[in-house]
Amino acid sequence: MNSNMTTKQSADRQPEVYRPKGLWPKVGFAVLNIWIIVHLLAIIAAPVSVSPSSSVERGLWRTLAPYVQVLYQNNGFHFFAPNPEGSNSIRYVLEYENGELERGKFPNKQISPRLLYHRYFMLSENLGQMNGELREIMIRDFARQLCRDAGAERITLLLEWHELALRERIMAGGSLYDEDLYEVTPLGTFTWDELSKSSKENVATTSAK
Repeated sequence: MNSNMTTKQSADRQPEVYRPKGLWPKVGFAVLNIWIIVHLLAIIAAPVSVSPSSSVERGLWRTLAPYVQVLYQNNGFHFFAPNPEGSNSIRYVLEYENGELERGKFPNKQISPRLLYHRYFMLSENLGQMNGELREIMIRDFARQLCRDAGAERITLLLEWHELALRERIMAGGSLYDEDLYEVTPLGTFTWDELSKSSKENVATTSAK
């Protein structure tokens, strides 16, 4: 008797399952579920479409790309997977009034915290992908800032591209730091006089506007 009463009470306490009543709640419930499925497909479509990929995966991306890009859900996938690309770094040589030379690079392992390292990394990566007048402006800005911080009289900038070593190279005894994985492009040599002069001219032009 008591057992039956306990079972009945437990059954009475079970939460009710929500069942939409009326047409519009049912339509809304269906639309919400469809959107969740489409959203998950869209998030998956971005990474799986990166080469090597099948025609089905690329077709899925072409269909859902506008939605993904509006929500900015595809950032970083080409950089991290499945075949990450190499990276750009800025190398520089500072020359002081007494003839002393100082060589440096950014980003480097001494930069901390990690977020600050990432900011430097984004600067070098952006420069590596730029071209035209904007690239030249950014090169001079880098040179000016480095010269100003160090108190140098002259600076030479170089863009260093480091290609990632493939698995086959490592399996064959190669290294991540083999010389042929690096490509260096000269960006220019500047004196502090010309950098400071161009900076003042830019300020004057901006003020005149």
